[in-house]
Amino acid sequence: MTGTQREAAAPIANGAASVAPPAEDRRDTRRTIRRWVKAVTPPLLFAVFVLMLWEALVWITGISALLLPAPSQIALSLIENAGLFARNAVVTLSEILIGFALGALVGVGLGILLSYSRIFERSVYPWLVASQMVPIVAVAPILVVWFGFTLVPKVLVVALISFFPVVVNTVDGLQSVDRQMIDLMRTLGASRVKIMRAVRIPWAMPFVFSGLKIAMALAVVGAVFGEWVGSNAGLGYLMLAFNNQLATTDLFAAVLVLSAMGIALFFLVGGVERLVIPWHHDKRQGGR
Repeated sequence: MTGTQREAAAPIANGAASVAPPAEDRRDTRRTIRRWVKAVTPPLLFAVFVLMLWEALVWITGISALLLPAPSQIALSLIENAGLFARNAVVTLSEILIGFALGALVGVGLGILLSYSRIFERSVYPWLVASQMVPIVAVAPILVVWFGFTLVPKVLVVALISFFPVVVNTVDGLQSVDRQMIDLMRTLGASRVKIMRAVRIPWAMPFVFSGLKIAMALAVVGAVFGEWVGSNAGLGYLMLAFNNQLATTDLFAAVLVLSAMGIALFFLVGGVERLVIPWHHDKRQGGR
């Protein structure tokens, strides 16, 4: 190659080098893929094993689908009733998301107030605990009487059943801050509000997200229960209808849709946690 050709080829080579991802980035990508495969493969293989065993059990014993439908029959029901399940899943999902958001906001706000004011904590916290002793079975019908067969009672049931773990975990996180950090901030002249914003809240975020993940799991249960008490749509409503019709296969299919929704929402909260406090996720991964 002549000198002129080398000079002409140099910018192209330099451009290719700048476009190509660094070796470190490629290694990080491969590590991420390996972690993802390692996390997904065991539960996926276990699920396949259980489904195969279930299918074989139904085929060998010849048990009636009225008592225990085979996974293949449930899958067929999902395909045949896809539109019905989708429409009612949207209703249940809206109840879960609105109620969860309301419960999370109230839970975090109350947790901050309880930690900020000792008098408020002593006055209100025992009553928050006492409120959880009242079964939601007794509260939900009253909400239906007050608000009718609307979205409101289901959202309130979800909020009531999901806010408590958020409150408890927020309070625990805010009160678990190292006292030396608090003393240092006070020595530097920081106000209580600044200490709360700069020290307590960042420290408490892992606790808050633990409460949010528990609350999301409870929110799914709360939405279904609210629909059982009084509703004309939703997956909970479908479950009652299928149960009354002895449509066991369709009932199992509705439960499967609800379970998949709950799992997806739980991992969605985990994904938000990873975005908001990535240092906590990296620390947790490093400790394994």
